[in-house]
Amino acid sequence: MGVIFTSSLGAQLPKVDAELPQLESDSQEYDADTNSMVAKGNAELSHGNIVLKSDEIIFLQDTSTLKANDNVQLTRGSFRILSDTAEYDYFHSSFAAGDFRMGRHPLFLQGGSISGNNEEIEVTDGTIYFQEPDAYALNIKAKRYLVKDNETLEVYDATFRLGSFPIFYMPYFEQNIEEDSPIDYRGDVGYQGNLGAYVQNQALVRVLPELKIGANIDGYSERGFLGGPVAKYNWQLGENGDNGYQSGYINTGFIYDLGDSSELGLDTLGNPIRRSRDFIEWRHLGEVGDNIDIASTLSWWSDSEVTRDFREELFYDNQIPDSWASANLRGDNFVFGAFMRYQPNDWELVAQRMPEISFNLLPSEIFETTVYHRASADFVSLSEKSPTGLFAETTSNRFNAYYGLNRPTKLNDWATVTPVAGAMLTNYWNTYNHNGAYTRVLGEVGMDFEALITGHWNVKDEFWGIDGLRHVMKPIVQYRYIPAADAGNTLIPKIDTSSPFDTYLDPLGLANKRNIDDLYAENTIRYGLENSLQTRAKGYGSYDMAEFNIYHEFRFDQRPTEVIINPPYRPFVRPGDRFASDIYTELTVRPAYWLSSSIFVRIDPNSPSVPQVSTRTTVVDGEEWQAYVGTNMVTDIPGSNINQFLIGGEYRVNERNALRAEWRIDAELSELVEQYYSWQTRFANSWDIEFVIGYLQGATREDGFQAKVRVRLLSF
Repeated sequence: MGVIFTSSLGAQLPKVDAELPQLESDSQEYDADTNSMVAKGNAELSHGNIVLKSDEIIFLQDTSTLKANDNVQLTRGSFRILSDTAEYDYFHSSFAAGDFRMGRHPLFLQGGSISGNNEEIEVTDGTIYFQEPDAYALNIKAKRYLVKDNETLEVYDATFRLGSFPIFYMPYFEQNIEEDSPIDYRGDVGYQGNLGAYVQNQALVRVLPELKIGANIDGYSERGFLGGPVAKYNWQLGENGDNGYQSGYINTGFIYDLGDSSELGLDTLGNPIRRSRDFIEWRHLGEVGDNIDIASTLSWWSDSEVTRDFREELFYDNQIPDSWASANLRGDNFVFGAFMRYQPNDWELVAQRMPEISFNLLPSEIFETTVYHRASADFVSLSEKSPTGLFAETTSNRFNAYYGLNRPTKLNDWATVTPVAGAMLTNYWNTYNHNGAYTRVLGEVGMDFEALITGHWNVKDEFWGIDGLRHVMKPIVQYRYIPAADAGNTLIPKIDTSSPFDTYLDPLGLANKRNIDDLYAENTIRYGLENSLQTRAKGYGSYDMAEFNIYHEFRFDQRPTEVIINPPYRPFVRPGDRFASDIYTELTVRPAYWLSSSIFVRIDPNSPSVPQVSTRTTVVDGEEWQAYVGTNMVTDIPGSNINQFLIGGEYRVNERNALRAEWRIDAELSELVEQYYSWQTRFANSWDIEFVIGYLQGATREDGFQAKVRVRLLSF
């Protein structure tokens, strides 16, 4: 039985512009003495974004108020409130309830009373959880909460607690409801021979909706105490981030290292490491409007090993620190940018760019001629100095510009040839041997050929999930001729140079080269064959079951072997080119969702030999277990070889527990050099805990036996 609230109930209702509430229930009774109506049995009131359900709802018409009793469920927008009693004033669209529970992802609140309207919700004597409530969950006990506009949470007189145990007090804090937990915490407790028994802690607390601040606080029985501030920020520009955002984090640590000289060891330069050690890590990413991108990274370390010793997760993600900042303005077919690379550490070699200003015209058609052009221009002030003082600082001010043309020509339905021509002008303000400027002009011509060949077969196999097969084959041929590119090599300060060792083909053509100061004549044909085998996928398009690519070059102008002395701080021998380059092959096979395998092979046809092989195979059984095996072999690295095997796996015992293990074997040493075993469990829906035991053989800094317990506070 349902009713719309009108004057037929016996009295004229107040005149309001909003829609009138509707009430439905199994039965309804009207009491003329009290001018009220009682709705019983599955009673439900609907009014705007309010839905009130209860066993009994009493409508008091004189006061435009409804009272709900027993099993009350009040839904306001995305919030749902549970209580034994509640009142609702539909004229003012306001409500109130006694003891209650309320939830909206990612929040859960409970308290002594709650009231609200379309503007805000107020809670008194409440507790808020950012995960599922349990006895060990992080929660905030406060005298008063305000939820404004369904977006902002304001908390007054807040006591942060772990279960019922108080941790610290804040008189006020504020955050966006959609944000994660106001506290981030991670901790490690363990033992490692070179550190002793240790505890590592990182905790952050939200102080503003856009800002969390906190600290690293560590203790090491063999090394002392480490501490430093940390912060995370995320500012939205404009309403709802319409004008962009600025986000990032800062992570620092400072320690007076009490370890003995053998534990401190040597840095990458062979110098003894000082006792005062520190690191500062800063990452920033932002956007202004729709067309300005900003990014920056800073890695300021006192020595090359500080993060490896005290923050291994930072070291393994960033073993060779790089500090830079960039800003780019994107247009419809151009990018204007500013870039700076600097050297905060006195123990590393950095080609500093202070700064580099660039303009890039993206490939675009010239009117409607079917001819495409691209251009770039940049000015950069370069400097490089030896951290050992072996060589004097080298500086260079350089202007470089490139302009290129190409015209794709369709030979038939499946083949395209594209002639390419370009020119590069480079001007150096300062050179070796004299103080005058030097200008170099280079030209290039070339051709790109590409074909697309396909084949189709109506093959079906239920076990492998095959629903038709399509083979896509793409032969490619590229040719570039750049004569006399080594002009001025005795005058040009060599700062932007090519790598002494590559495991893949270098970029082809002037437009793509970054080693501007270290060019050489190029007369090269590169050819390759790209293949993919595809089948239909259930629910979406197609996927690649297999891919096989192969690339090779013939170099008619070869660069000779060189001994590079200046400006790097360590001389090295750069092998020269050979007429036939290495052959590079890549094979990836994904015949089913539960199996994937890949292999990369580099073949030297001149020896012949196979100097590099890398493989990876993974088998997955749904969410229950997975196993993987991999190899990595490189035999032509100057001064050393790599030949290792990796085996690992994971078994999910249940939704809360998982077991993992990993082994690394070094075939050069004939030893099991790394082994790790871990048990990961979820505790009380709030904490992720991992118990790890590991052993390293032959590590240069870490001692062999390691045991640790990793603790992470879960948040949505």
